[in-house]
Amino acid sequence: MKKSKTMIVVFLTPAVLSFLCIFAWPVLRTIYMSFLMWKTSRLTLIVLYICLNVPYTTTFLLNFFGTLPRTFEEAAAIDGCGPMKTFWVIMLPLVQLGIITVSIFNFLAVWNEYFMALIFAGSDELKNVGIGLFNMVSAMKSVGDLGGLFAAVIIVFMPTFLLYIFLSEKIIAGVTAGGVKG
Repeated sequence: MKKSKTMIVVFLTPAVLSFLCIFAWPVLRTIYMSFLMWKTSRLTLIVLYICLNVPYTTTFLLNFFGTLPRTFEEAAAIDGCGPMKTFWVIMLPLVQLGIITVSIFNFLAVWNEYFMALIFAGSDELKNVGIGLFNMVSAMKSVGDLGGLFAAVIIVFMPTFLLYIFLSEKIIAGVTAGGVKG
């Protein structure tokens, strides 16, 4: 039992430290700076929006790690493998499907984001694909250039379609493997 608690602490320590370094410090610093300067208030809201995706990703990966049998950790410990080597050599390759699935879902969420970009993108070079497509649809509707309109839709649609075509098996395997405890 004591060894199990030690393993939990060893595996969670890098995650907590990386969370503090990557998410908590920039968020707290940005909130502090937003009270000092008006321009950074946009950045505050953008960082907070990004941090809303973290609980989903964390929950999904924790559930995915929870489905892995403890026998892999025990066998590695018996063979003399340390906790960090166990994580990097054995556990991380086993959760590769979960990491790929979460990465794809996060990519799709960012790619399809519309309202945050509409509200916070001040200049044209900061606007994302969704706003560009909306502007193009508005312009093409009044002109009547349906060929250009459909070309724009295909260009925006193609990356997510190709991503799904090439990685659909990994997405399905990742989602189903993370939800089954056996």
